[in-house]
Amino acid sequence: MLIANVSPRTGGKTTNSGWLAHALQEVGEDVVGFDADHSQQFHSWSITGEFTFPVEPAATAKFHTDISPPSGKISIVDCGHTENHPDITNSVLRVADLVILHMSPTKADFDRIIDPPDKTKIGDIIAMSAALREDRTPPPTWTLLNRTISGASSTGLYRDMMEDEGWNVLTTVIPRSEAFGQSVSYPVTGASKGPFGQLVTELKQRGLLK
Repeated sequence: MLIANVSPRTGGKTTNSGWLAHALQEVGEDVVGFDADHSQQFHSWSITGEFTFPVEPAATAKFHTDISPPSGKISIVDCGHTENHPDITNSVLRVADLVILHMSPTKADFDRIIDPPDKTKIGDIIAMSAALREDRTPPPTWTLLNRTISGASSTGLYRDMMEDEGWNVLTTVIPRSEAFGQSVSYPVTGASKGPFGQLVTELKQRGLLK
């Protein structure tokens, strides 16, 4: 299956992509990564962090035809910032089995998702992908709240606001943490023992992992 990780500009999707991939691998899943962001940070991290699974460069608007995710594995795709690279995201969405929208519980991220001043809404991009998909339906999409602060009211507030806007929101949240924030370029260990392990469990319980 293919999981497309999307976000507004500050959503933290690359860090989350790396930790989610490691958490999946640690619980026995066969994982491969694809870096569909022009920055190629996910791919570079896989080299400097000595990942034990490959992360292939894939920043192309022809992802759906040029890239062949292997069967029997979970493909983790780090998409470029959706608002700036809709062509790449559109292509990934054509073959995605699950979309995870990564956002911080802030007004900045909420506004970029719900009412961007001069860009197409992420929700509209996902909805429009249905016409180009084999089953003619948009991929299942769930929001993951990231960089949350323990005890802060913002987590519940933005969860409710996103649900009011029609978005599915995962129960698992990813807390603000130096261990996560400073991890890019370094090896990742113990990913399945924290919130990313909880995320894998929730995805399985919801039937979102195939």
